[in-house]
Amino acid sequence: MTVVDDIKSRLDIVEVISGYATLQRSGNSYKANCPFHQERTPSFYVNPDRQSWHCFGGCATGGDVFTFIMKAENLEFAEALQRLAQQAGVTLPTRERRTELDVAYRINEAARDYFQQYLASSMGADTRTYLERRGIARESVAKFQLGLSPRDGQGLFNHLRRQEFTPEQLVQAGAVHQNQNGGYRDAFRGRLMIPILNSQGELGGFGSRALDDSMPKYLNTARTPVFDKGRLLYGLYLAKESARRQGIVIVEGYMDAIMAHQHGFDNVVASMGTALTEHQVAEVRRLTNSVTMALDADAAGQQATLRSLESSWQVFQSRVVGTARGTTLLQRQDNPELKVVTLPEGKDPDEFIRQFPERWPELVRQGVPLFEYLLPALSAQVDAATPQGKARVVELLFPFIAAVEEPIQQDHYFRMLAGHLSIGEDTLKASVSRFAAQAKVARPAPGPGAASRPAATAGANSPAFAASDREPIEDRCLALLLQYPALLSEVPEISDLSPDYFRRPENREIYAQLTQVWAEAPSAPVSDGALVETLKESIPEALSEHLISLAEKKLPPSEMRHRAGELRDVAARLEERYLKELKRVEQARFAGEPAELPAESEQEALALNRRLKANQQARNQATQNAFGGR
Repeated sequence: MTVVDDIKSRLDIVEVISGYATLQRSGNSYKANCPFHQERTPSFYVNPDRQSWHCFGGCATGGDVFTFIMKAENLEFAEALQRLAQQAGVTLPTRERRTELDVAYRINEAARDYFQQYLASSMGADTRTYLERRGIARESVAKFQLGLSPRDGQGLFNHLRRQEFTPEQLVQAGAVHQNQNGGYRDAFRGRLMIPILNSQGELGGFGSRALDDSMPKYLNTARTPVFDKGRLLYGLYLAKESARRQGIVIVEGYMDAIMAHQHGFDNVVASMGTALTEHQVAEVRRLTNSVTMALDADAAGQQATLRSLESSWQVFQSRVVGTARGTTLLQRQDNPELKVVTLPEGKDPDEFIRQFPERWPELVRQGVPLFEYLLPALSAQVDAATPQGKARVVELLFPFIAAVEEPIQQDHYFRMLAGHLSIGEDTLKASVSRFAAQAKVARPAPGPGAASRPAATAGANSPAFAASDREPIEDRCLALLLQYPALLSEVPEISDLSPDYFRRPENREIYAQLTQVWAEAPSAPVSDGALVETLKESIPEALSEHLISLAEKKLPPSEMRHRAGELRDVAARLEERYLKELKRVEQARFAGEPAELPAESEQEALALNRRLKANQQARNQATQNAFGGR
């Protein structure tokens, strides 16, 4: 990809030209009075699909975003290049940098050829049988350029060295790793190799799938100068034309996308198991406003999936238009159409398309708007008939509503939520005030002509969190667990500490991941440093800095025997705060009700009071244990 192509791929010509002319929708294009000559009837058209403009009036000319800026600002090409590169957030490469990128692409292409040849050899017989068993046709193997990496760990390295690439170049491209002894080893060993191309068809890196019980099951090329999976959608280079006509369908895995294309569903791409990022949404929105996400039947019950949906929803409300001082700038878009389709229980897209290809188009057409999908899905996770359950549903759905800035649309979602929970709208809006405080994040530095990030983004992928919003109790709890992982076994009752007790979304995410790591290997000894490194791999990259700050947070001097008491104390305080907030929600819920409550409501209130009393007793005991002996 040339630097000009890179700039054009990051900018939308409609957004650029809208700063010079008032554009109005006209079919699949936009029209306006030409900004270059006087006219009464619009003859100036902008085509978002082709990213081009044309004046059918006095100018009788047109072109791309570069020719427009050159004409509008009376600039030479070099000046327009500088101007648009800055707006797109692209650093114009030096000749040395361009050579470095070209080398990385050539290494990837050579590696792909090697993997394909290895798959076609006698050494690839078992893998070819595996692909046949999975229903992947030979035509798909060729179309998606699938290959196989040898198990010995040296085959690719030796092959590429014979092509006169240096070890340093191979490491930088992500093809090999250097160990502590200075030796080199292939990054992928004994795996099905899946080349990942950008939207221009350039090979940036690889995904891979284990063919035995090796972990992880899927492994990608590490981040390199030409590979960042947060900027890529698998199969997009093949899906572009179909997506423009039909809208785009996003699945999770490589095999899902391959099987879809094999059966003629060419508008399917894969997110590679991650929430959508600003860059991925920018790629999609240049093609279509119609996006459908295909989820497994049990996805609504998986917290990781819900966090991913929340992040995708928030970022889909906005659009990358450039950067300023290293900060991504977003611009609001009108009426994004983000739908969800749920597959039958026990099926993923790969399996469903293989067995019922004729039913896939209708399944996609049945997709429902994301918010409508989440209402029943989240309510099913709690007892939504109780005040506590209603409060939990509101807490889960508030970030989705808060991410929408258009007042009419936001009010529509409030009405839907209030109706679904059978509560008054005034009561609902009063109860969300505490969630609004949680959802505040730091806004990015403003840039010329660009809007700020939505003010109420509550997802764990938010890029920054205001220092003033820190929660000392939560930070202390996490600092104790990160710095003294042995407390996880010394204080077994910590398993009762719910992620819901954490107000700050980044703290909730870190605690949820920490408990998951512990649940997977509760008896495995782990040092604080190893725990932090493991968590860095499982949490969003944007939270790494906060994780490290917690792991390095200075705690008051104390003997180890007192740390368990401290942890019990802060855990009890977190639970108390949570229960008191439930109490306030309950009081708001029953405000205006008759003095004599229904029997079931009275029982719920009594149960909450008992929990508060038990919590206070636990706090008193924890305080005595922690500080009584000092």
